[in-house]
Amino acid sequence: MAKPITCRETTYLVIGARDEPLSSSEIDALAEHLKTCSHCQVANKQFSQLFAQLDTLLARDVKP
Repeated sequence: MAKPITCRETTYLVIGARDEPLSSSEIDALAEHLKTCSHCQVANKQFSQLFAQLDTLLARDVKP
């Protein structure tokens, strides 16, 4: 079994996954950390909501 990741590493993975797919080992490490860390569970939900809002705003046809 791989070394558990930290909360900081979890944050980098969640944000990084927005730009490029995670490797299978990164996905597994992230899932394992999120199972046990309530702080990162909350942060992960907040990032998901933020990313959804950004997608909505970027999809709008905004005219200057």
